[in-house]
Amino acid sequence: MDLELTLDAREAQGKANKRLRRDGLVPGVVYGKGQDSTPVQVEAKSFETLYKAAGRTSVVKFRLPGTSRATSGIIKSVQRHPLSGRAIHVDYFLVNLKQEMEVDVPLVFTGEAPAVEETGGTLLHNLSSVHVKALPNDIPHEIEVNVSTLVSLDVAIHVSDLNLNRDLVTVLTDPETLVATVVPPRIEVEEEPEVAEGEELEGEAAEGEGAEGAEGEGAPAEGAEGDSRSDRSEEPSEG
Repeated sequence: MDLELTLDAREAQGKANKRLRRDGLVPGVVYGKGQDSTPVQVEAKSFETLYKAAGRTSVVKFRLPGTSRATSGIIKSVQRHPLSGRAIHVDYFLVNLKQEMEVDVPLVFTGEAPAVEETGGTLLHNLSSVHVKALPNDIPHEIEVNVSTLVSLDVAIHVSDLNLNRDLVTVLTDPETLVATVVPPRIEVEEEPEVAEGEELEGEAAEGEGAEGAEGEGAPAEGAEGDSRSDRSEEPSEG
């Protein structure tokens, strides 16, 4: 089914575009094929309906003001209000259907990764789009990525694994680029409190003083000298 959108001439400029938006219209410009940019406007609901189907990769038939024939193009970019999300300006780009062009095709992730449930890991999406080159009518609307192939932590999906008609589409993104994988769960390990070397020595010294005090000054208890040597020999050497 052909995607079509009728664009009307726009006279409003600058701040006057606010009035257009309040009236349910979206201002924009059309350019391409060596032509100067032409200000246009379109009914907001009509634009959103078409944009949902076409995105920024599918060829659209634009009916431009002052012409009777439709012209092929794509929706180059959409500016949206940061709070409401409404389109506030659109760029339409006219294309030559016989000339290849470069675009970013969005990735759509489907399915469930078995490794997530089996390991408790987290599914990682490393890319949201892939840069390709193709004739306008051969550019895919989107690329599906089925993550059900991620059955273990050592399995990953790369750009080279994506399902594309590579006879018609040249993928410009590095084929070894990671697309998706399952990363292991993060395990928090409680560290044991470290005891300073000086504190250990102080404790040993205090223990030795207690023993001397119990047996009397200057007269080590029986076996005390041997025990002391034994304690020193068991202490780990530094390094």
